[in-house]
Amino acid sequence: MSGLSRRDFGVLAAGAALAGALFGGLRLAGRTFYWGDLLYIHFAWRALPAQLAQAGALPLWNPYDYLGMPLAAQMQCAAWHPLTAPFHLFGFASALAVYHALSYALTAALWLLALRRGGFSRSAAAAGAVAAALGGVAVSRLPFLNHLGALAFLPAFLLFADAPLPLALSLALSFLAGYPTMTAGGALAAFLLSVRRAEGFAGLAARAGRWAAAAALAAALAGVLLVPALELARGSKRGAGLSSEEALTWSFTPRDLVQLSAPPLIPPADYDPAVWWWKTAYAGLVPGAAALLGLTAAGPAAAAGALVYGAGTALLLLGGTNPVSRGLWAALPPLRYVRYPGNLSYLLVPLLALLCARGLSGRRWAPWALAAALAELAVYAAGAHPTAPAALWTDAGPVVAAARAAAGPHRVLMSPKALHAQRAVGSDSDQAALDLKRRLYGLSNAPYRVESVTGFGEPLVPARQYAFLDFIQSRSGAAEAARWMPWADAGALLTPGPVSAPGLTPRGAALWDVSTPVAPVARAWWFPPAAGAALPADSAQPPDPAAARPLSVARSGPGRLEAAGAAEEAGWLYLAEPLGPGWRAWPPRPAFEPALGAFVKRPVPAGPWRVVLRYDPLSFRLGLSLTLVTLAALGLWSARGLLAEAA
Repeated sequence: MSGLSRRDFGVLAAGAALAGALFGGLRLAGRTFYWGDLLYIHFAWRALPAQLAQAGALPLWNPYDYLGMPLAAQMQCAAWHPLTAPFHLFGFASALAVYHALSYALTAALWLLALRRGGFSRSAAAAGAVAAALGGVAVSRLPFLNHLGALAFLPAFLLFADAPLPLALSLALSFLAGYPTMTAGGALAAFLLSVRRAEGFAGLAARAGRWAAAAALAAALAGVLLVPALELARGSKRGAGLSSEEALTWSFTPRDLVQLSAPPLIPPADYDPAVWWWKTAYAGLVPGAAALLGLTAAGPAAAAGALVYGAGTALLLLGGTNPVSRGLWAALPPLRYVRYPGNLSYLLVPLLALLCARGLSGRRWAPWALAAALAELAVYAAGAHPTAPAALWTDAGPVVAAARAAAGPHRVLMSPKALHAQRAVGSDSDQAALDLKRRLYGLSNAPYRVESVTGFGEPLVPARQYAFLDFIQSRSGAAEAARWMPWADAGALLTPGPVSAPGLTPRGAALWDVSTPVAPVARAWWFPPAAGAALPADSAQPPDPAAARPLSVARSGPGRLEAAGAAEEAGWLYLAEPLGPGWRAWPPRPAFEPALGAFVKRPVPAGPWRVVLRYDPLSFRLGLSLTLVTLAALGLWSARGLLAEAA
């Protein structure tokens, strides 16, 4: 195909209009998707950076979860991706509808372009695009905004397989969307599927060189995220990769391979895209039949390659369920950073799209097959995920008010039992949805500016914070946890039932029961010389609050605070802040030392003193500089080319 016709543009416009009508219609009806990760993780990941930007702050530090941690550097909030713009412009429900419409429309459009460039007929290419954009993987990933954003650019890797600059832009945009393992896996899949047998070794080496150059350029373009993310990952719990137990959770079983067919063939107990998202990967009856036809229409070498690719992916999906698959996961080091074998089902999508288009290309009845595939997959997608009133996203609920009233300017500690004591989980009733949302599960406290000791769902938590969180939530009971609350600046405890324990005062119930510690709570404390020097680096034993004096802390925004005090003798400042890489103190000396696991301490002189702290990571400035310099260089190179052509 040398170019696009008006009919091709018509198909693209129709696909965009259909996506807009579907998601826009849901929003106009006053409904919104909400279930799963969308509610307790992605809501915070998208809403918080937008709120900070609207307040004039860069989304660099999140003080609301895990005692405080880097925000944009954790990648999955996709703070620098263009598709996040709607969350800066509209309310969350409307922004979510726009994001979904753009993501699915972009996915379908890029698949159509890639398949048309591959030489397939219009109807055949459209059918392949429909199979990719409306199949089980795409439908099941609806709550995972980062998955949708990363996978939307997978067809662009095929489209620009021979053009390093557009390929680099596509790789960078996919990475910025927030799920780097899918970017890497999609790039590998596209490279393998774009290699032609006739290229020979020299051609393969040349192609590999172009892709390596594109990857390097993509890394430079995405430096604003890549450099801080590497710093965060290095110091996080997952920095060395996942344990085999965690990595191999949610593997396909041999029985689950039927999920690759179509919902009518899947046992009802095993089919629910909202619950079993990780193994919902159906092709559909019509696209599947077209793909089988494409396999028979391919030459022997191409068919053999497709079968090897599909079988290899199936082995990876089976994860820990058999010795061969388990051996693959143990032998391939990059898989240490992949969570859940079922997550790799997206690798089958490009194979399905290509075979489906090949099977229908040149067939007179291809338009009818396209219509049938669209109708079939639309039926499966309808009702795949529960919806709730759009007002859910603006309904703070009683827990926010109760936590603010009880904790004041301090953090909230949610017990591990509270995190898992959700009522009516799995129901799609409006009241159950509101109940789930109002309980501040996961990271959903952040958009309401409720600071928390705990969190749930964040993948790259700094190791010190994660260790302290694990420590405090593993205490024998509320009374033991209460002893640590003053030193974590936790002014309230949320539990699923009433607590009667020394050191805690009940404050009533608001979905959760609320208690406050009897001992004073503060973000900063002054310790006399001997007691301060004796504060351990680990969290073995909490100090006695009577041995210290609480101090005032002034905060002027996320990542900015000031502690001050005065005493007749020199002492120690204890600060309940996890000051990791990127924090700068004035005066810079003496240096802060680790204290009580996640926190810090520092000697202070006699008389009045003041310490100012600001989160200003060098990694962000270096990454931003790398991105800007690369963009400027590309701009100059493009301008030079245009001037040369004009001359």
